[in-house]
Amino acid sequence: MATETYELCIDSVLAASYRSTVLHFSGVGVATGDTVAGGESLIAGFRASLETLFLARLPQDQSIMQYRARRVSLSPSAVAKQDFMMGDILGSLGFPAVTQQTCPSIFLIPTMGTKSGGKIFWPGVAQSDIVNNAYAAAFKTAIAAFIVAAQTGFTNAGITWTLAIYSRKHNTTSPVTNFSLSPLIGFQSRRRKPTGAVG
Repeated sequence: MATETYELCIDSVLAASYRSTVLHFSGVGVATGDTVAGGESLIAGFRASLETLFLARLPQDQSIMQYRARRVSLSPSAVAKQDFMMGDILGSLGFPAVTQQTCPSIFLIPTMGTKSGGKIFWPGVAQSDIVNNAYAAAFKTAIAAFIVAAQTGFTNAGITWTLAIYSRKHNTTSPVTNFSLSPLIGFQSRRRKPTGAVG
């Protein structure tokens, strides 16, 4: 059994516009030769432990279409997938999206000595989340709950997963020590996909 880094992509759609949220997790107890099992464990564990917190801050008109997980710290890797029909898994915030383009980002702070931090592009923002160009208190509280739970981690099928920062350039993984919300609210274009591109 080994410690390896996996990527979890959450593909969703908002008003016919696809976007992908990319998270990295460090897995302890992974079978190096079975990346399908590792990916399936990550997806199942995320759904059981973090999905509710993730959906709690997504607009009601945003639908998750697919989870994809693969090992990134070592090649090659199979890709584990779980697909859903439109409307099967919806944001539970209770408000529609404020816009298709608004994209807060969450900066993940690594351990000392790590050259760069990580970033999560939040896939959708509801009308109640931003007031006078500032994050609402409820939004900040909900994001904190999600990040802290992801830092704490979860175990599925004998593998313990915790949120991590992965550097593709250096092929290194760092634990997340803290986080901050971007002071400026940017745009989602970096995480958009053409219609029909989920797969």
